[in-house]
Amino acid sequence: MGPIQNGAWWGALLCAVIGASGCGTTHSQFTYRASYTVNVPVKASNCYDAAIVLGAPLPRAQDIAKKVLIAVDSKIQEETATYIRATRKIRPFALLIGSGGEELTVRLEKIDPERTFVTVTTLNMPSATQRPWSCKVVEEMAAMASR
Repeated sequence: MGPIQNGAWWGALLCAVIGASGCGTTHSQFTYRASYTVNVPVKASNCYDAAIVLGAPLPRAQDIAKKVLIAVDSKIQEETATYIRATRKIRPFALLIGSGGEELTVRLEKIDPERTFVTVTTLNMPSATQRPWSCKVVEEMAAMASR
């Protein structure tokens, strides 16, 4: 194998390792279930994915989601009535500074006039300073909806 082919092989291996490293998702594994309790988060074990049935109409649920995203230092990049995409800037940790950041995706689904099903996913670009935010976001949403 020549140097170019060898370099291409290592590049492909690196992409495969990064892709399988569990850096999050943009699509939730959760779907609405009638058994979910209102204002009680449902979380994936790694916190890259979480969901909640909010005891709030869709417009209020969207407002709560936006307030929580801003509170966790995210900047809203895109939004519709049922979708919000926000990013968090990467924070330096000692001398480790990555090139990416965290992307949070919130999807809202009207269940009935007083309840909204919400999923929150976190996608991280590989870096030692990043972490999943989905659990924190749904916990804060539950607290705001309960007030």
